[in-house]
Amino acid sequence: MKVYIFGTGQGERYVRRCLRNDIVICGYIDNYKADKGLFDGKSVVRQTDVLGKYDYIIISLMDYEGVRDSLLSDGIEMESIISFFDFADASNERYWTILDAFRWRTELIWKHYGEIMIPSVDNINYELYADSDDIKRGCPHILDAKSTAHILKNERKSLARFGDGEFEILCGRSRPIFQDVNDGLSKRLKEALNSRETSLLVAIADNYSSLEKYTDDAARDIRMYMTKEVRESHMKVLDLNRQYYDTYISRPYIIYRDKEHAKERFDWVKEIWDGQDVLIVEGEYTRFGVGNDLLENAQSVKRILAPSKNAFNKYDEIKHAAREYGKDKLILSILGPTATVLSYDLAKEGYWIIDIGQLDVEYGWFLKKVEKRCGLKYKNVSEVKPCDQLDRDVNDENMQKYFSEIIKKII
Repeated sequence: MKVYIFGTGQGERYVRRCLRNDIVICGYIDNYKADKGLFDGKSVVRQTDVLGKYDYIIISLMDYEGVRDSLLSDGIEMESIISFFDFADASNERYWTILDAFRWRTELIWKHYGEIMIPSVDNINYELYADSDDIKRGCPHILDAKSTAHILKNERKSLARFGDGEFEILCGRSRPIFQDVNDGLSKRLKEALNSRETSLLVAIADNYSSLEKYTDDAARDIRMYMTKEVRESHMKVLDLNRQYYDTYISRPYIIYRDKEHAKERFDWVKEIWDGQDVLIVEGEYTRFGVGNDLLENAQSVKRILAPSKNAFNKYDEIKHAAREYGKDKLILSILGPTATVLSYDLAKEGYWIIDIGQLDVEYGWFLKKVEKRCGLKYKNVSEVKPCDQLDRDVNDENMQKYFSEIIKKII
């Protein structure tokens, strides 16, 4: 039997430990690493470029549902897809000729224990006793998103956001799929995190104590990330005596249990650029606000396009262009960790700049009223699937408007 393995991360190692000896690996599917050549001596392709005959595609990602839906939408038969981390698939005798049943189920049990049960235990005191003085003293003080948005608008403050990706790069570990670990970027992120620049708000995620406002899936993901070791590494670089702001100002929808008040949360942020001339500094396929009304209250919109991956490699060019075109404008930056550093640097020089993150993608999900992350028309959604053929509707009215707003490309 011949298989493709979808994913080249940690899950791939789980899969290979369970593959039966007579199974042939044709190659790997990784939409973000297909341009890097071989992995373990096998070709790496995008899901749209799978070639030759094969029997199964084995999804090695823990968040397999979106990948499975994407494969189905590309015409792959359900019977040809195995989701390694789906307990239902692990119990399906049909697949036991491909993956050893005992090893497979044992791996899932141990992974569940190690990555879900143990982190849940590590976090339980912080969640159960979030209101106690001891827990409060041991966690950073984070101002809520509504108050953060109010300050950004009324005091024209800039914003540098730190999520798990920024912290992982800062600590020398790899996390974001769109930015490789870079020593220079790590140093700059540390500098920005420790900044006392009065015009800049430093935002971090409200992940350290109670998680009751988040969905079960979001809380689970936060617990899986916020292990004892990760929490300790964060505490080493955070100052528990300073005021931080809410990085989830850019995540008003999908992670929250309360979906009824999502519009209010978006409106707080949209007020920031009401009547403003806006310069967007974004990845090549980000297309912030394209196809929706997120920016319709802005006075004007112009765009600088930067690389969608490893933008920090061209940081000096990006910063120079933002300086040149961002005078007397509100700059919205969507470039992952690079946006964090850009906000810090330009805020020091008197520019008004906000690292706005995934707000537009969240707004798209809000408009569609979805409960799970999904792809969106016109743009690359980095958490879901690649940006193949996004330019095929070049005559579309929304795309024509988008093209007219581009004033600089740094690709």
